[in-house]
Amino acid sequence: MVLETAKKTLKKKIPEQFIYEVMDGKPIYYKGYKEAIKKHVNAEEIMGSSSLQSELVNFILEVLHISYDKKKYRIHTNESGLQLGYKDTLAGDIVIYNKQVFTPDKISTKYSDVPPKFVIEIDTNADLSESSFMEYLTRKTEKLFEFGVEKVFWVITSTQQVIVTSPKEDWLIKNWNKDIELFDGITINIGKYLDEEGIKI
Repeated sequence: MVLETAKKTLKKKIPEQFIYEVMDGKPIYYKGYKEAIKKHVNAEEIMGSSSLQSELVNFILEVLHISYDKKKYRIHTNESGLQLGYKDTLAGDIVIYNKQVFTPDKISTKYSDVPPKFVIEIDTNADLSESSFMEYLTRKTEKLFEFGVEKVFWVITSTQQVIVTSPKEDWLIKNWNKDIELFDGITINIGKYLDEEGIKI
């Protein structure tokens, strides 16, 4: 009973600025938030992505901007906020909208409540001390599908793989040294790019 009370007290003391996402009404905090609170530092100091995450986001965006149909799609990045519903607020590394669905009048100062067509995630900035990465990945992907997303890509740097997911279909796990189609014939090859840049993982 004392332990449960202590846990509840600790949770109450966690400032909202450390919340990364909300899923099923439960806050998911930024990775490293416990240490940040101990050291009395603000959330901005732990909110950034790793240099590898940033490099891969930039690479994928470069490929997309060269190839995608700008009349058909709109691309957002920078941990784009998605308001799925009252209990679900998620972040996306790269989200691709259909312009016919995500019309100019739906762009505002708030999180988007319009489902993207595609979502690309590179690892995560979420604290996973209370769940495994696969549990988090699976639940977030399912939530995005329920929202209306048609395809979700997960780039996993630790295993150098890309997980390609679509609703009601088997998930595909691909080595990132192979060409992987995102949409409309646009492909990426992360391993090749890293080799060309001399980046060793």
